[in-house]
Amino acid sequence: MEIKAKIWLEIDGRPIIGEGRAQLLELIDETESISESAKRMGISYRYAWGTIKEIEDNLGKSIITSSRGGAGGGKTELTEEGKALLKEFREKEELFRRGILSED
Repeated sequence: MEIKAKIWLEIDGRPIIGEGRAQLLELIDETESISESAKRMGISYRYAWGTIKEIEDNLGKSIITSSRGGAGGGKTELTEEGKALLKEFREKEELFRRGILSED
């Protein structure tokens, strides 16, 4: 038997980020594309976009910025807030795994 746990960050009971959302943000950072990121995760573009909007609504900040296509195509990037959110989640996740995270 194994002990399993999932962690996520919330604000006032509203979910902000967990493992799936962190993976989505990492893929967006890597691919610069919501569509490609959704495809790699096996989710619809609409679901990915809705997830991003929910994070932004609950956080009260933009986590991505997008530019439309053209000759080279469009791109989506994480904002500084998006990068900071992802970094904070991964840091807290690591502390949790090492057993030294407290709620302080």
